Amino acid sequence: MSNKKLRVGVVGCGDAAKIGHLPTYQKSPLSEIIAIADPVEAHLKEVQDLYKVPKAYTNPDELLDNPDIDAVSICSPHWAHLNQVLRAAENGKHVLCEKPLGLNLEEVDKMIKAVEKNKILFQTATQKRFDHAFQYIKEQIMKKTIGDIFHVSIFWYHSIPDLGPNPKKELIEGGRMWRVLDKRCGGGDLLDHGPHYFDLLRWWFGDIKSVYAQVRRINQSRVNEDHMNIILTFKNENITASFERSQAIFGDPFGEEIGRIHGIKGNYFFEVPHAYFLEPMRIQQQTRRKSMKNIGKELPKDKWNLSYAREVRSFINQALDVSNDDVGFPEKWIPTIYDGRAALELVLASYESSRTQEIINLPLKKYTPPVWC
Repeated sequence: MSNKKLRVGVVGCGDAAKIGHLPTYQKSPLSEIIAIADPVEAHLKEVQDLYKVPKAYTNPDELLDNPDIDAVSICSPHWAHLNQVLRAAENGKHVLCEKPLGLNLEEVDKMIKAVEKNKILFQTATQKRFDHAFQYIKEQIMKKTIGDIFHVSIFWYHSIPDLGPNPKKELIEGGRMWRVLDKRCGGGDLLDHGPHYFDLLRWWFGDIKSVYAQVRRINQSRVNEDHMNIILTFKNENITASFERSQAIFGDPFGEEIGRIHGIKGNYFFEVPHAYFLEPMRIQQQTRRKSMKNIGKELPKDKWNLSYAREVRSFINQALDVSNDDVGFPEKWIPTIYDGRAALELVLASYESSRTQEIINLPLKKYTPPVWC
C-alpha cells in the first residue's frame, strides 16, 4: 500500500466502536478515520462530534462503497455482518469484524469465499488474545512452566435483570438491549460472549474435540438464552475446560470474570476487569505450595497496550504490510477469519449439544437453531 496512513471507516457506533476501535484509530500515527456509519442518527452525531469525522452515513453501504476508504471495522449487530463483509470484500477493503462473524457457518463460508476471491485482509475481533496477561499464559504454556495442564475453568457473568413482558421499544431499536431483545440476533449470550473464550482456549491448547453443554433461558423476557455451562475436550491435549457464562445471575451489572488454569506443577489465577473499563488484568502464578507470584504488576498498564488497542494496532500494521513488532504480538497469532469460524462452530455445537442432550464431536455435522418461544 502506497499511502502512509490507513484510511479507515467504522460501521456501527455502539460501545464496541467507541471504546474498542475508534480511540486507537484516532491515536495511531498510521491511520485516519475517514467516515463512520450507523442507522441511529443520535449515535452517529455523538461519534462524529467526538472524533471530528469528515463523513457520516446512516446507510452503511455508502461507507462501504466509498473509494477513499482502505479498511473498515465492522461493529454492527450480528445479523448485518454477512452483507457488510461481502460488500467490503467486493470493494477491496480490508476488514476487522467483531464477533460473532455471522449467525451460522453458511454465512461465514460465504465470507471466506469473498475474502479469498478478493485477496483482502480479514481479522476477527476477538481481543482477549491481545491481553498481555493472556499472551503471557500462552507463552508459559509453550514453556510448560506449570507442567502439563489438565483443567481450565472460567466463570463469567454480567447481571441483566428481567425486563418484563413488554420492554420499552427504545431498548430494542437503537438501544444497548438489542442483544437480549432483538429476534434478529440469531442467538443470545452464548453467541455474543462465547466466541471470546472459545477462541482463547483454541489458541492456548489447539483444536477442540468435543462439546457438552447445558444452555438455558432463565429470564423469559429474553428472546434467547442467558445462562450456560459448557465442558470442552481437546484433540491433542489431555485437558478439560469448563466455561460458565451468565446474564441471569443476581449481582453487579458489570459482573465478574475469573479463571483458573491447573497444571501438574502449578496454577494460574486471573481476574479480568470489564472490557469497557480499559484496565489491566490481575493475574497470579503459583508454582510451589503457598507461593504466589503477582504477574500482573510486571505487565504494561497504559491504555495504548491494553487488548483493544493492541488488536486494532495489529490490524493497522497488517493492512499497511508493516511489522507488528511495535505491538509485541506475533503476526502468526493474530486471529483470522478461520479462527472466527471455528469459534462460531463451537457456539453452534453447544446449542446442538443442549438441544439433543448429547456430547457433540467436531466438526459439527448438523445443527438445528434453538427455539425459545
